[in-house]
Amino acid sequence: MDPVRIDGFGPGLNVLVAPNEHGKSTFFEALHAAFFVSHRSFDKTVKALVPRVGGDPEVVVEFQADGAQWKLMKCWSSRPGSKDAKLWRDGTLVAQKSEADAMLSGLLKPPSDGGPAGLLWVRQGVVGLDSGGEEQQARRDIMTSVAGEVEAMTGGRRMEAALASCAAFLAQHLTGTGRPKANGGLQQALAEVEALTGRRDQLRNDMRALQQDLERRRQLRRELAELDAPEAHQERAQALEKTRETLEAAQAHDRKVKDGESEIARLSAQLESCKTQIEALNGVLAEAGSAQDAVETAKAAVAERTGQNDAAQARLETAKTAHDTARKAVEQAASDLRRAMRAKEAAAAATRRAELADRIEKAGELGARIADLRKQAGGEIVPETLDRLEELARDLSIARKSLETAAAAFSITYSAGGEGRITRAGQPVEGGKRHPVLTGTVLDLDGIGRLEISAAQADDGAVAEAEAALKTALAEAGMDTVAAARDSLARRRGIEAELRQAEADLKALAPHGLDALRTEHDALPEPVETEGDVPDVALAEAAEMAAQETLAEASEALEAARAAADATRDSLTRAEVDMANAENRARRAQAALASHPDPAKTLADLRVSQQEATGALQQAQRAQQARLANAPDLGAAQAAMTRAESVLTSAKDRISWLREELAGLNSRIAVVASAAVEEELALTEDQLQQAEDRLARIRFDIAVHQRLERALQAARDTARENYVAAVHRELLPLLRMIWPDAEPVIDADTGLITRITRRGEEEEFEVLSGGTQEQISLLVRLAFARILARDGRPAPVILDDAIVYTDDDRIEQMFNALTRQSQDLQVIVFSCRQRAFRALGGTALAITQAGDAA
Repeated sequence: MDPVRIDGFGPGLNVLVAPNEHGKSTFFEALHAAFFVSHRSFDKTVKALVPRVGGDPEVVVEFQADGAQWKLMKCWSSRPGSKDAKLWRDGTLVAQKSEADAMLSGLLKPPSDGGPAGLLWVRQGVVGLDSGGEEQQARRDIMTSVAGEVEAMTGGRRMEAALASCAAFLAQHLTGTGRPKANGGLQQALAEVEALTGRRDQLRNDMRALQQDLERRRQLRRELAELDAPEAHQERAQALEKTRETLEAAQAHDRKVKDGESEIARLSAQLESCKTQIEALNGVLAEAGSAQDAVETAKAAVAERTGQNDAAQARLETAKTAHDTARKAVEQAASDLRRAMRAKEAAAAATRRAELADRIEKAGELGARIADLRKQAGGEIVPETLDRLEELARDLSIARKSLETAAAAFSITYSAGGEGRITRAGQPVEGGKRHPVLTGTVLDLDGIGRLEISAAQADDGAVAEAEAALKTALAEAGMDTVAAARDSLARRRGIEAELRQAEADLKALAPHGLDALRTEHDALPEPVETEGDVPDVALAEAAEMAAQETLAEASEALEAARAAADATRDSLTRAEVDMANAENRARRAQAALASHPDPAKTLADLRVSQQEATGALQQAQRAQQARLANAPDLGAAQAAMTRAESVLTSAKDRISWLREELAGLNSRIAVVASAAVEEELALTEDQLQQAEDRLARIRFDIAVHQRLERALQAARDTARENYVAAVHRELLPLLRMIWPDAEPVIDADTGLITRITRRGEEEEFEVLSGGTQEQISLLVRLAFARILARDGRPAPVILDDAIVYTDDDRIEQMFNALTRQSQDLQVIVFSCRQRAFRALGGTALAITQAGDAA
């Protein structure tokens, strides 16, 4: 395979436009391999450069860097002896093979080390910004370079190393949440201090406990001696005996007091019984007289209520007769009103039948008209068909215009008075405009002769294709021309307007459809003949209303009479019940008197018994008062006895407890005294001091590393803020060339756009269309390139078919952005879209054979 080359690269915008399969992407991969793939490698990137006919791929690149002219040659091969790399500087060979690779790596940082090519060299179909890999390293390198103060303070990547060192030290001692790490140095030091502190405190507690036990033993021995003395035992026994004698005397007197209380209670009950019997007999006598008076009163009331009830029943019968007469009058008036209403409804139904019959006839005519209009509309084209035809016509016009633009052309500029002296086919040639020549033409030059212009046959394939597509579409639509199609659509729209009017008229005549009209018509009753004279509806209604009023009055009178009759009947019933109750009361009173043959004698005997019981009660009460006045305090005697017994029992229990407690204290004192607690306490306190010193040193080191980490992170955050500001500053004018009100949101950690505001609405980057994401990603790369250039590290931007999802309107704005950035950058664009990229401008590049002249 013959070698090929691309010459003529210059500053600013460089454009190579060629059809597919012409090697544009191969050149891109060859450049990438020459700069960043070792000559010793033979990976998939190199294998893709091997010609189809075989052989070893070889790439030669000339470039400028660090103020010098460089030339690089690399040859890759599966044979070790054929692998080679050479590097010239200003025409002098300065390095070969591995030395050349190393020198080139130092001269041009590879993408794996964050070199700009990892971000600014975009392969075909991979325009999207990646959040990791080479692009992330490149963005991080740009971020570090933007923040000059961080570079000066930490030496660039030394900041990352310092942060890593801090993190590694802190990870030895702390968890991610800042707590001591298990088995870490801090945790071990804390555990040692805690263990020694516990042991020291325990030993101190043991010393204090020994001293307390010695003092406690002295106190218990003294108390035991006092309680267990013989004289103390005798004193407690004598006190108990004296208290028992006092309690027995108080208990004997208390029994006499209780006997007196029982006698007083018996006499009181006897006196109360006499009083009760006297009151009961007096009550029976009074009830017998009162009951007889009640019987006489009830008999008089029954006689009066009987007369009132008879009169009320007579008035009720009269009211019933009047009510029946009024009801019959209402029934007759209602019958007359129904006959009048039926006659009126029959007349209205006849009118409605005639109206519905007329609407049914008109609706049928409109239905036939609508069907005919729909048939007429079906014979014309639809708007979608016309849109398609006009689109194809525009495509044909564009193809013809493109053919004329691509073809040879001439233009004429006339001097004064020369207008019209040059003609073509007898027509004057207009000056000051471009005249395309597709296959050739002849110009007549007045006073000079004839000028024949020949031109190569232009490729009119696109025109023929567009003409064929338009012709096919016209045939499918049944139209001769696009104008005829427009007339057809106009006719269709007129028919559709008339159809809508007819449908509206039909809807007005039959809102629920023609069948609903017919159903309503058929449901109307047939006309009927009315027998006899039909009264007027208004007069019948008035008569019926008057009869209803009369019936209402009769109903009120009937209800009043019925209520009065019910009231007198209820009153009579109550009077009869009262008389029966009075008679029963009188019978009960007489029955109660029957048990006392001589009520007067019985009352006299009861009063004598009452006086005797009163005297005996008074005598018993006086004797009880005398006993209470001299009674000893039984409660105090019982309390004194309880206390004396408690003192004796408590003394016995205390003596037993003291002896057991002294035995335990003696054992503890003997054990602790033999354990050398004081010596172990001194040793433990020394060990604890050493452990606390080690813990303090570890905590100091941790605090220093934490303070250093916070300072480095703050510096890095400042760097990120400066980085975001720089990216925003470079990116904003590029975005606003496409969206005038665009405002991006940039993530400081990744350097990627996360959201963008357009037309007052904020949108997440991930939900944007593929074309919009592609355009934003390309503009971000151009902003990064400008940042590198201003930082003194210019790098070329190489795009291999990077704008594949951008429409024709927006691609013009993207061209403007490329042109703007290329004013102080080198931008190289490879594309197969020949027609679209003609408008990009810049330096045109071409692929030629290596032996051809540049």
